[in-house]
Amino acid sequence: MTELKWDGKVNVDADQATFTFTVKNNSEQPIILEFPTSQFYDYSVYNAQGERVYDFSKGKFFLQALQFKTLNSGEQIQWKSMWNYKTNKAEKVPAGKYTVKAILNIWKINDKLVHSKPSTMFKFDIPPENTPFE
Repeated sequence: MTELKWDGKVNVDADQATFTFTVKNNSEQPIILEFPTSQFYDYSVYNAQGERVYDFSKGKFFLQALQFKTLNSGEQIQWKSMWNYKTNKAEKVPAGKYTVKAILNIWKINDKLVHSKPSTMFKFDIPPENTPFE
């Protein structure tokens, strides 16, 4: 297995959360990542009760074409996605604790099928409205 690291973090402000997803090649050799579509990642947001409140890919369409990304040793790629604290039905979620579960939507690494997509999970808080941010 390659030394591929998939990770995520969040930056929270008054109106939205900005998620940053990073894939990094920690091996000594270059690796070629193959994606089946133009969708490189997917994620869902869950509330403190474990209920899914938002799906990134729901209602979106992605180009159905193979995509290739080459990562040299130590190289990384980052993607950013903003979430406006609304469900897929455009309802604002309340302040509180939330969890993001994200997957790297990869199909092959160095021309070998990936049977288990890399995933990551992280938690964050949506503060009550009118809370100052530092």
